[in-house]
Amino acid sequence: MWHWLYPRRDSLRRQIIQQMLLLSGIGGVGLVMAMSFALLTRVEQAQRGLERVSNEAALSFDLFVLEIQSDIRATSASLATTPNDLEILRGLLARNRSLLDVQLVATDGTVLAQRNRVGRPQPAQQDHPLLDLTLNRDQVAIGDVGFDGQFPYLDLAVPVMNELELPVATLLVRVALDDLWNQTINIRVGQQGYVYITDVQGQIIAFRNTRLQGPGFDLVAQLGRSPSHIAQADVNFYRGLEGGWMLAAGRSLRTVDWYVIVEQPATELLWPVLVGALVWLGAIAFVGILVYNVLRFTQGRIVMPLTRLTEGVSNLKPGQWHLVGVMLTTDDELGALAQAFQAMALQLQSSFVALADNNAKMQVLNEALSHSEEQLRQFLEAIPVGLFVLDATGTPYYANERAQSLLGRGVVPNATVAQLPEVYRAYVIGTNQLYPMERQPIFRALRGEISQVDDLEVDDGRRRIPLEVWGRPIFNAKGEILYAIAAFQDISERHRVEQERRQITRQLAQLNQAYERFVPEEFLQLLGKASIIDVQVGDAVEREMSVLFADICHFTSLAEQLTPEETFQLINSFLSRMEPPITRHRGFVDKYIGDEIMALFPQVGADDAVQAAIAMLRQLARYNRTRQQQGQAEIEIGIGINTGSVVLGTVGGRQRMDSTVMGDTVNLASRLERLTRTYGVPLLISHHTFLALNHECPYHIRLIDYVQVKGKSAHVAVFEVFDVDPKPVRQAKLATRPQFEQGMLLYQLEQWPEAAAQFRACCWQNSGDRVAEIYLERAQQRLRSE
Repeated sequence: MWHWLYPRRDSLRRQIIQQMLLLSGIGGVGLVMAMSFALLTRVEQAQRGLERVSNEAALSFDLFVLEIQSDIRATSASLATTPNDLEILRGLLARNRSLLDVQLVATDGTVLAQRNRVGRPQPAQQDHPLLDLTLNRDQVAIGDVGFDGQFPYLDLAVPVMNELELPVATLLVRVALDDLWNQTINIRVGQQGYVYITDVQGQIIAFRNTRLQGPGFDLVAQLGRSPSHIAQADVNFYRGLEGGWMLAAGRSLRTVDWYVIVEQPATELLWPVLVGALVWLGAIAFVGILVYNVLRFTQGRIVMPLTRLTEGVSNLKPGQWHLVGVMLTTDDELGALAQAFQAMALQLQSSFVALADNNAKMQVLNEALSHSEEQLRQFLEAIPVGLFVLDATGTPYYANERAQSLLGRGVVPNATVAQLPEVYRAYVIGTNQLYPMERQPIFRALRGEISQVDDLEVDDGRRRIPLEVWGRPIFNAKGEILYAIAAFQDISERHRVEQERRQITRQLAQLNQAYERFVPEEFLQLLGKASIIDVQVGDAVEREMSVLFADICHFTSLAEQLTPEETFQLINSFLSRMEPPITRHRGFVDKYIGDEIMALFPQVGADDAVQAAIAMLRQLARYNRTRQQQGQAEIEIGIGINTGSVVLGTVGGRQRMDSTVMGDTVNLASRLERLTRTYGVPLLISHHTFLALNHECPYHIRLIDYVQVKGKSAHVAVFEVFDVDPKPVRQAKLATRPQFEQGMLLYQLEQWPEAAAQFRACCWQNSGDRVAEIYLERAQQRLRSE
């Protein structure tokens, strides 16, 4: 029994037992892996299912909010153009059964018109927090979720603009969220799963159990995690709202700051995995029984006959052919093998006789081969390039005289392939790094590749010699590699010429960079030129872009206090600080005109130009703090920006030319820069630039003037950008912007007393508003002149 279980270490029986046990072990490991994979697959399927349901639910809820937003935006636009307010509000209430109250509220809180569901209050005055917000056209403000008992509602507001884009009223609506409750109970999540909606604080807005709705329920305390934590995790496992262990996923809504949470009982997902594990255990038991029977069969029908066959083979010795007899008499395959072995022994006997004759013939052939080899060696020595040969094992075999001269040594018989770079001092050209073995052509030839490199150099003991090396394998008739041969030559002269070429190229590149300081690369790109060499007098192109002018205010009086050297230092210090904000916002400086900067923004344009101007003013503030610390006077600048079509090109003669930008857009931008001195503000833009802005960006802008372009009948609106004003002044300008814009409208309508009253109120609230002071003085002058 023990002999059968523990046979000899090198026996076939032991190997079969080991293989069977190995297969059994693989089967057990396979079971564990299959169960793990099934569990992971099931969890992944559950995760994808939860994500799909949460995405569908979020889309459905977003559509609910978007439909209401779209309807009230359209109603706001209708209210701005149609006098029949009550009919429009009645139509809005009739179209949306979720709306409870619809009110049109004036800027002072007076309810101008309203429509309500039956039994709803109808106030004459409204002080809702949404009315205090400053909204752009079509911007919908969304309030917090409120509750009427256990019934949630949501307030939304949208401004009603006049033709001057000024707000005249606010459309305020209250939406009942009962439809969201209906949608949550209609969404199926497995057999017992559910969906609910919560805000960012964990307040449940819609859930099939309405008792959990209302301001008193804390989702974070119930689940131990916030809605945002659930939405960020790939999969969540916790006790759900109804007490059971749940797998959950979350998704944030795009329209409002809410979350959709989907929960499904964990038992629905894991039960199929347990059933599959039981099936696998049964399969393993069956395989174990099968393995035992296979071992029994192998012992009796294969292993024992092979043992007797091995004993017969051991009797086969040279010259003792008569000792080989029949070892097996069975009729199966092993018996046939024994008969075949006896026949093979007889054939070997005759083969040994023939082999002795062949050895005599081979001796004659070897003598002829030695003679041919000597002739080949003389030929290789006469070749003017170096030749180095490795045999199939990678051992150095031959190096001709030229190779020994270049390498500084001949064949080193004991060197291996890995040692060749170190033995023959082969380096990557221009470095002290040994040449990598896998890149050597002679090593690649041992792998059957044909290759060539020219980045290798060797040290012959006196100098570094750059080499160009070719590698090629030598095959026998069977396609087997016999030798690897490398041919190489000195390319020192070629490298000298290459270095001269690189130096010339580097000098040309430096020259081109020097040209770019006078003609910007961006200017060449706009002209469609690859290099300054391609530019000709008269090259021009028309483009849409934003133009920025910036100039130091009162520079003449400032320069009178400085020496010429100090004046240049001031200008260069100022310009060097203003250029980085321009290039950082995808613009480029077209030219410097004394202390004035002209910059172009050809890409997105308007936003880049305005953001660059704001960055320039902030950089100037930092520069002024440095000047104050050094006891120097502060610098003030004015910036004007206009957007439109310009013509870029070159002007001049055959000996001298310059780049230029022309057009009404450029002239107006320069005029806006001069107007900054008139109004005492640092940054002005035209309405062309204002209309090209991305109004999602939070700029602080107000309309301050209408100017007439020289030679044109149309007027251009001028806007002040006051993002860089001190915080108190900026906040005061934002607070008085409605009064200021009302004053501007009255001023344009030549209603001087009313305009003066509005501007006086602005000055009273914001003593730093120089523009309001100017318009107050102008209105008072008009009153006195009348």
